[in-house]
Amino acid sequence: MCGLQSFPPCTGALPYLLNGFLLLLLQKEVLGCPAVCQLCTGRQVTCRNLGLSSIPRNFPKTAILVYLSGNNISHVIPNELTGLQKLSALYMDNSSISYVHPKAFVELPNLCYLHLDNNSIKHLDPGIFEGLSNLHYLYLQNNQIAFISRGLFSDLLSVRYLTLQRNRLSVLGSGTFMGMISLQTLNLANNKISRISDSAFYHLENLVYLFLEGNNLTLVPSNAIGRLKNLERLSLSHNPIRSIHRFAFKGLNKLRYLSLKSIKLKEISVNVFFGLNNLSHDFFVCICIILWL
Repeated sequence: MCGLQSFPPCTGALPYLLNGFLLLLLQKEVLGCPAVCQLCTGRQVTCRNLGLSSIPRNFPKTAILVYLSGNNISHVIPNELTGLQKLSALYMDNSSISYVHPKAFVELPNLCYLHLDNNSIKHLDPGIFEGLSNLHYLYLQNNQIAFISRGLFSDLLSVRYLTLQRNRLSVLGSGTFMGMISLQTLNLANNKISRISDSAFYHLENLVYLFLEGNNLTLVPSNAIGRLKNLERLSLSHNPIRSIHRFAFKGLNKLRYLSLKSIKLKEISVNVFFGLNNLSHDFFVCICIILWL
């Protein structure tokens, strides 16, 4: 039975269903779509949560959005994403990725959003971001990245937003973010960072937001952050900082918000906050409470 009697019998409905299914298959074939994917409109391809072990072939050349989230793609290798000159956003989060080949993204010149978060990536090889001069947003949080080589991001001249929180970084060496002249937000929270080179933030003159909470810093990295002339928000909360030396925030004249919660502060020098004339009133109330406790 098909339900109410007013509906056509099954034998009449079946041809319509078959025709619709055949049209869908024909559309995928004409557009050049992977048959395994749930949705393919020519501009958007969705292959989410399918348990895929590799990236499907035969994406339409007109694709702008490609969703590959929630799969089991352990390695991203060259020539899997070829011919996608118009691709703007690539979602590969939550896909069990442990390694990305340096040439995996070389043929994606118009990529703007790259999601590699919530994977098992342990390291990033030099050259991995070569050719991504139009990339604006790079998501790398919740991986196992322990080290960033000098100049790794040097090709990313347009990136404005970079997330690296919840990785295993312990040291930020010289020139870590070299070339990232457009970066405005950098999230390094909840790593294991204990040392930051004086030139780690070289080229980040346009940085506005810097999140360093939840690391192992024992001192305020004054020489490193002193370069950030346009910084407006800085978080150093939940670090084992016990004292803050004089002029620790010198050069941060545009800073409006400074978070120092749960830093185990025991002493504070005179003129620590010299030059920070734009800090909000809430910050000073917070500092008073910390010192009182």
